[in-house]
Amino acid sequence: MNIFKNQENGSVSREIERLDAELEEIRQQKDMCLKRKKTLMSEEKPSEGVFFNDEIHSMQMEALRLEVEAETRRKKINRLRLGYES
Repeated sequence: MNIFKNQENGSVSREIERLDAELEEIRQQKDMCLKRKKTLMSEEKPSEGVFFNDEIHSMQMEALRLEVEAETRRKKINRLRLGYES
């Protein structure tokens, strides 16, 4: 029984490591979206009729989607650390 517990802890640790890696990748993608959105906003020239409404909206929606993905990973990691999932 003790051997099983050690194997279970190892798989939980690997799962947490995998989720942490995914979380970091998601954060990087979100940062890229927000930077792109900021760039697009600074490049708009209303006086010349240059707008990037669709692209800015798309970047904002992608950033929000990635935030939800990140939150899902954080919650899963917390559940694993607390022993609610295996």
